Amino acid sequence: MNFKFACNMVCLPVLLLAASSVQAFPNKPIQIVVPFGAGSITDVVARSVAEKMREGLGQTVIVENKPGVGGIIGAAYVARANPDGYTILLGSNSTNSINQSLFKQLPYSPEKDLIPISLAGEIPAVLVTPGQHQVNNMKELIALARQRPSTLSFGIGNTTNRVAGEMLQKEGKFAGVIVPYRGEPYGMTDLLGRQIDFMFVNLPVAYPHIVSGKIKAIALTGNERVSALPSIPTVSETVPAFSMPNGWLAFFAPAGTDKAVIDRLNHEIVLALKDPAVVKRLEGTGGYIVKSSSPAALGERVSKDAERWGQLIKDAGIALE
Repeated sequence: MNFKFACNMVCLPVLLLAASSVQAFPNKPIQIVVPFGAGSITDVVARSVAEKMREGLGQTVIVENKPGVGGIIGAAYVARANPDGYTILLGSNSTNSINQSLFKQLPYSPEKDLIPISLAGEIPAVLVTPGQHQVNNMKELIALARQRPSTLSFGIGNTTNRVAGEMLQKEGKFAGVIVPYRGEPYGMTDLLGRQIDFMFVNLPVAYPHIVSGKIKAIALTGNERVSALPSIPTVSETVPAFSMPNGWLAFFAPAGTDKAVIDRLNHEIVLALKDPAVVKRLEGTGGYIVKSSSPAALGERVSKDAERWGQLIKDAGIALE
């Protein structure tokens, strides 16, 4: 038998089967993995988008939390998943741009093992303290921290805000105590109970407690003030050398996922993020900025942010783990 003919006879059915499976996508439930705990803004975004995706895809979209180690556990899980579009990640600048500069070894490669689908939004972060704390602004915080070296505690619930904590100490020229948590809700519980002095936290998580007066917003870690809290300054207004971009959330799939499947997922995610009810729900959390993108645009942002965060981590003098 002619080799070329034989190859065509074998390969053609395989190719047709692959093409038909892509065209039939999705024909079973889709899983969105959240690498952070329940109650985090990542969790809220995933569940809001999943609800709308169910309508467009005609399939169940399940959200599963796999928190731990700065998002590494959940990101690695998706990186090892079958690249068929049925398991996707709602990652962040932590999982896809920062962790590679914080850890000597990762069980996944953010660049090689995960491919972009769409941006989901930006997240300003804020430094907060219990409502009755004596500190009211950055100048008072720095003064107190210098008077009481290595005594003031700073809670952090993700790697983005870990960088913020280390950088503030370096540029503010004081030493505090960094207290890591498995997720932001755990740290907020301790802050509300006055077991820690301060916390760097994503603004949507802190916002309801700021409005109620249970905690005070001291300063925003981004480079601009936000409309949700227009009177709250940025850290850089007091400490000019402190400069950090906003965090972000974005959807990713395992490397090797067919482009047609990525495009279908992008289409449905973008539609969900444009839905007025979804926008109102997410931006109503206080400070969350809903944004979507093409896969290519997200890929460019991930690459640029990896370089930027890598330099910030180096400048802050954070040792690799």
